Amino acid sequence: MHRVFGPTPLQRLSLPEEFALLSYGENGRVPNSRQTAAGCAAAELGELALRRRLLVRPRKTRKLGVDIYQLRGEIELSPNTPNTPNTPHAGLTWAEDLLAALWTRTSALTPRPLTVTRWLRERGREALALHTSALVERGVLRHRPGTLLTRTRHHPDTALHTALIDGVCAVRAEQVPLDEHMLFLCDLLDGADLTKDFGLTMTRPQRLERARGIGAAGALPEALRDTSTVLGFSLPGRQGRTITVGD
Repeated sequence: MHRVFGPTPLQRLSLPEEFALLSYGENGRVPNSRQTAAGCAAAELGELALRRRLLVRPRKTRKLGVDIYQLRGEIELSPNTPNTPNTPHAGLTWAEDLLAALWTRTSALTPRPLTVTRWLRERGREALALHTSALVERGVLRHRPGTLLTRTRHHPDTALHTALIDGVCAVRAEQVPLDEHMLFLCDLLDGADLTKDFGLTMTRPQRLERARGIGAAGALPEALRDTSTVLGFSLPGRQGRTITVGD
């Protein structure tokens, strides 16, 4: 999905860049910095999942024909999956650096499996700073330095911010098909409570229906739905609450 900025097409944004841009409000701030940082780190994992470089394996059981999610996800890397010219966002430096770091953390020498929640705690601040800086360099976030009395602000480009929200609304209204990229973006925005700010609501049962492939999500691979579901539910609430079970 190509974005339009001004009179010329804007270079396609990655999933963490879209999440970061949508997190900044008109006041130049994010609702909860801890939550936004975790969301950026989760979006990075989502980007790698879209590129078929990793999956998140949830713990779920099946009762009476229904999958019950425990939402404790472990990161599982795909062995020897190279980039190809047709892969979305192929060649992103941060993605390759992140993948190398994940390979180290999930090697056979590491006794404990790497869970999503642990990784989000470790990576969050770095991910938020990285993608905020990238958006500033692209010119779609306007940086306003802080002073003795005010904090640093980052104001999103109004046209692009609105276009991204309109894309999410169009998917929710079933005006356009739900694709893999929008599945991850919607799950992350729901997990961060940002869709409420855009006038959209989705309950926990509705989110789990999407995870089970009910409705438009049924055409998408189950492994990607599982990965997207765990990433979205792994984000801490705005008041510090988290609904993730386990670590």
